[in-house]
Amino acid sequence: MSTDPIKSLIEQLGTHLSQKEHSDVVLNNGKGKQFPIIPSEFCQITPTANLRKIAFVDGGDGPLEDSPNFLITLNRVYFSIFQGRNRVKPKENPRVQFLSYVTSNITTLKGKKTISYETKLFPHTENDKRYLPSESDLTSNTESTSVLQGARLNSLGRRFAEWQLALHVLENELEKGDVLVMDGSLQTNFKNEIRYANRLYDRAIEKGVVICGLAKTSRLITESGDPLLARVEEISEAVPFGKWYVKVAEEVSADDRGFMLAVKFHEKSRFVFRFEILREQFGEMTPEELNSVLASLAENSQDVAMIGYPYGAIDADRFAQVRMDELSMYRGFVMAEMLKRPEWKKLQKYSASLSAHDRLNEVTS
Repeated sequence: MSTDPIKSLIEQLGTHLSQKEHSDVVLNNGKGKQFPIIPSEFCQITPTANLRKIAFVDGGDGPLEDSPNFLITLNRVYFSIFQGRNRVKPKENPRVQFLSYVTSNITTLKGKKTISYETKLFPHTENDKRYLPSESDLTSNTESTSVLQGARLNSLGRRFAEWQLALHVLENELEKGDVLVMDGSLQTNFKNEIRYANRLYDRAIEKGVVICGLAKTSRLITESGDPLLARVEEISEAVPFGKWYVKVAEEVSADDRGFMLAVKFHEKSRFVFRFEILREQFGEMTPEELNSVLASLAENSQDVAMIGYPYGAIDADRFAQVRMDELSMYRGFVMAEMLKRPEWKKLQKYSASLSAHDRLNEVTS
């Protein structure tokens, strides 16, 4: 064996991964049907003359102040609308921005300590307030002693606001036959989130607007442990067409209402994506209707910036994103306001309890 640890690691890992037998169905935690991923199951996406109008919804957030017992976050959600390669002007301002804080409170019930989290929202404008979730829906409880695990709590208000904005877009910007694409899967992860998602889904079914989810990345694996999308890409090499979809599963977990496909929207793209359509709607679609939805997305996926990925999703990501320079600016605003108030001299010590590692990095990097 080599004495070089990097060389040894790569040799052994490569040997281990190459010796496995393939089982080409997704590892499924739900009860829905799985589909074999074989070349004969791939379907070509063919051009359509009737391009559907498509709305893309995305969100971004960034922490402004962080301590073990409070978080302050800048949140932004945005939508764009396209028909083919053409942008459709929305009726209202497509961007919503708000600040939020999350605080932790510890209570004792029957001798057991419980940590509860409370979120408060502060819209950038009065108009933005219409698109925000109810603060009471953002409360949660845990018996964990690890207080305020940042990443999930930071995104809590933003994720709920994405569902709220999507419902507004559905009601006011889209008509029967149009498509609404959420960033990521149609899974829900937070307490009360399913109510917001179901409100959107039920109204979409009533109105005839197709709800989809497009995930930029996926950690799903096959039953043999292969990365699902990488394995799909390998299998697709035996497929004679460049734009295609293949069925993967009716659901991949109990909290997912999407019918999952793997898709490739451009023959020159290096990317295969996880794509979901609301399961009830997928079950009613003819092959022609399904092709119409996917072909409309493929027509929007021609931009050289990321060929094969819908430009509407790139646009939504760009305008929803909270950039580092913005965070620095808003942190300055927050700090200036803190310095005006005597109570923050004490509270700043809470933030300092998490900042030592950052300071050490500054010293040693």
